[in-house]
Amino acid sequence: MPVFKPSQIVRSLYDIDGDALHQAGIKGIIINWNNTLVPKNSVFASDSIKKWLKDFKSQYGIKIIIVSNSKPPVQDSDLVNEIPALFEAGKPKRKAFMAALDILGTRKNETAVIGDGIITDLWGGNRLGMYTVFVSPPWRKPRFIGAIKRLMVKVLRV
Repeated sequence: MPVFKPSQIVRSLYDIDGDALHQAGIKGIIINWNNTLVPKNSVFASDSIKKWLKDFKSQYGIKIIIVSNSKPPVQDSDLVNEIPALFEAGKPKRKAFMAALDILGTRKNETAVIGDGIITDLWGGNRLGMYTVFVSPPWRKPRFIGAIKRLMVKVLRV
C-alpha cells in the first residue's frame, strides 16, 4: 500500500543522503526519538548522533525537530535544548505533524519524516504528503512479520 511505502529506506541515520533531501527541496525534518535517534528506552543520545544532528543541520541548512510518542528523556536535556522537541505527541495524528510544521516553519511538501514506525512515522507522514525515510537501526533485530501483524490490527481499527 502506497501510504506505508517510504520515500527512502536506510539502515541508520548515517546512511541518509542529505544531498538528495536538499535537492528534493526538504527544508525541515521531523525525526523520531525511540529506535531512530536512540535505542528504545534509552535516556541518552550518543555523541555521534548529536554530532550527526549538528552537522546535518549546518551542512544542509535543514531544520530539525524531534517528534515522539514517548515521554521526554529527563537526562538528555542538552540535546532537547538544542533541538526543538514534541514528546507524547500522539503520532500518527495530524495534529502532531502540524504542530511540528508550525515550529519548523516549513510546509508539508518541504518536510521529511524520519523514523522506524510504520504507522506512526510512515503512514503519518505519507498521508500528509511528506517525504518519509524508514530507519531500521542496527541495534534492533528486524521483526517484519510482527510489524505487519501489528500494522494490520491497527489499520483494521482505524
